[in-house]
Amino acid sequence: MPETWLQRERYLALRDEMRGATRELARLELGCVVALAFLFAWLARDSGNYTGYQGLVWGVPILLPAYGLIKARSVHARWARLREELEGLEATMPPEPGAPSAPPRTRTRAGLSLSAWVLLLVLTVAGSVIGYMDYRNQCPGPLHNACLQDDSADAPDDGT
Repeated sequence: MPETWLQRERYLALRDEMRGATRELARLELGCVVALAFLFAWLARDSGNYTGYQGLVWGVPILLPAYGLIKARSVHARWARLREELEGLEATMPPEPGAPSAPPRTRTRAGLSLSAWVLLLVLTVAGSVIGYMDYRNQCPGPLHNACLQDDSADAPDDGT
C-alpha cells in the first residue's frame, strides 16, 4: 500500500506544479501585453527626443513579444512533460472516489497561447515598422537628423 500513497502524493504534486506553470504563463502574458502598451505609448510620445539612431528605437518593442514567445514555449514544454507523467500515473493508479479524474488538458491552451504570441509578435513588428516609416518620412537620409535642425528666430537670415 505505500506505493499507492506515494503515487497519489506524486500525482497531487505534479498537478500543483502544472497549475503553477499555468499561473506563470498567465502572469507572463499579462506583463508582456501591459509593458508593450506602455512602451508604445512612450515611443509615440517621446521617440523624437533621441538623436542619431532615434529611428532604431522603434525596434525595441519587438524584444518583448519575442521574449514572451520563447518563455511561453518553455512553459509549454514543461506542460507536455508534466502531462505525460500525469497520464502515466493515472494509468497505474487504481480509481478512487472523489479524486481528480484527469490532469488539466493543456494542448488546446498551448496552441491558443502560441497563436496569440505569434499574432502579438506580428502586430508589434507591424507597429514598429509603421512608427519607423513615420520617422523616416519626417527625417530622411541615413542617420540624418532633419527633425532637429535649428529653425529659431535668432538664427542668421540668408536675406539680410
